[in-house]
Amino acid sequence: MMGGGFGGELFHMLFPDVCVVCSSLLVEGEALCCNTCRREFSPFASPLESESMLRASISGRFGSGFVFRQGWCRYLFHKGSPLQEALHAMKYGGVHALGGVFGRELGEWMLIGSGGEVMVDCIVPVPLHRMKKTERTYNQAEKIAEGIGAVMATPVMGTLLVRTRQTASQTGLAAVDRRKNLAGAFRASGVPGGARVLLVDDVVTTGATMAAAAEALIEGGAGSVSLAAVALAAKE
Repeated sequence: MMGGGFGGELFHMLFPDVCVVCSSLLVEGEALCCNTCRREFSPFASPLESESMLRASISGRFGSGFVFRQGWCRYLFHKGSPLQEALHAMKYGGVHALGGVFGRELGEWMLIGSGGEVMVDCIVPVPLHRMKKTERTYNQAEKIAEGIGAVMATPVMGTLLVRTRQTASQTGLAAVDRRKNLAGAFRASGVPGGARVLLVDDVVTTGATMAAAAEALIEGGAGSVSLAAVALAAKE
């Protein structure tokens, strides 16, 4: 957006900032998504509530087979919701700046739940396969991770984890099929020994992606893995 004054007003008239969900004009203080649509999101009441629901969701599918140190999600994800539309715009519609918005919001949420200090050494986004990243031109998880890192002053180390093979879309797959689909799909290297890693993605559905990525990080030398995502899928 151009600077203030008449030039900025004219630019806004010709190329208005609009909500990525409802296309209404954004007002001062709104970033990419209007407050009316944001009020339709389903935020967790507290970081503790989000971690409890995340643990319950993952333990219900993995039992003791997937242990993470801490976990944070900002919203509960419902199909057909304005949040889904916003995340879709971020992931597939080229609105990568929304990743930074969600990431900074998530980072602030994490600090609230941790007394102002989150005990992690580095942040690692769940990677896309290189062919998928070339197709989309960016990885939304990286943008979210960068937003979190900016708030927490913690380095984002995206090169520590790579996706070694292209996997079939997870959409529509049952939990057991998601795990099979992702078996051996990630490899970690260069992880500082004993590092406390924060693994970041946009949405946790069954936890299969996070589980496979976390396993690779632990095998690669991480001391612990914590999880952070914009949203946790509701059981519907």
